[in-house]
Amino acid sequence: MTAQVVPHAVGRSRRATRATEQGGPRLLPLAFFTVLVVAVFFSMIYLRIALDRSAFELDTITDQIAIEESLQLDLRLELAQLQDPARIAVQAEQIGLVYPDERVAIVVDGLNPRTDVPDPFIPIRALDDGTP
Repeated sequence: MTAQVVPHAVGRSRRATRATEQGGPRLLPLAFFTVLVVAVFFSMIYLRIALDRSAFELDTITDQIAIEESLQLDLRLELAQLQDPARIAVQAEQIGLVYPDERVAIVVDGLNPRTDVPDPFIPIRALDDGTP
């Protein structure tokens, strides 16, 4: 009496036989993990480059701000020199402007003078008691 041989893999576990039945070892999770690691690596490189570019732009803008502030200070100095009363008086004398010797009032016909406004040609003294 002889028995028939049942095919049985010696030394193989159940897990190994299931992997071979499904088409080989599971490569999809390994491939996904590898793609994920590579994507994270390149995204870190891109972020570093973007940060460096932003730092260079910030340095350029800071330099421009310093230049514009110094220009503003120069313009303020020039404005102060142009507004100097002594310089204006000298230039006024050079073109013939002088203070008037006398005041001349111009009367316009048809206008009623206001009575509540004092005459601008009569000096007002602060210590007078108000009697003429």
